[in-house]
Amino acid sequence: MGRKASKATDNIYYMARNAAADKDELFSSREKAAAKLGIERSRLARIELEQIEPYAEEVDVMACAYDAPHLCTDYCNNICPIGIRKLEEQAKAREPESIERLVLKFLSSTQSMENISKILVDITQDGKVDNEEIKDLQDVFEAMDTVSANMDAIKMWILTDPKLKPFFNFDGDTLRLDN
Repeated sequence: MGRKASKATDNIYYMARNAAADKDELFSSREKAAAKLGIERSRLARIELEQIEPYAEEVDVMACAYDAPHLCTDYCNNICPIGIRKLEEQAKAREPESIERLVLKFLSSTQSMENISKILVDITQDGKVDNEEIKDLQDVFEAMDTVSANMDAIKMWILTDPKLKPFFNFDGDTLRLDN
């Protein structure tokens, strides 16, 4: 296993490569990963050290190779000028909901999580999903999608508030507080 790059530990691309290294040792070092990805090693290093922004094609290659689709979402929302503009247009076009309403919707969607946890345990305890359990599993994923959509709505509310936006930075699914 390669050494940990202490300067890149909070970089989304570095974290995705490290997670992929758990499944495929070729991603354990930057040099091996670069060869597999078709990206020059020094360029991959500069991307992971946040010295340069990756090209969209590089993000797509990394997302596929690392099995990390959130890399594309993060790129489109935070780096790609078209994605940023479209996100801003969507935010302006939508009638904003109050934060109170968004929080209530989120809390309502999370109330079923204890039951969902029990269903997941019941389904997965034998290590396989039977045909009768597929519908339950679909319901679980639908509920989790609702929770995720409600979380995203709260994030969007924060990002569209000019007073709050400077204090928050969302990298994919991760919230970083900026001071």
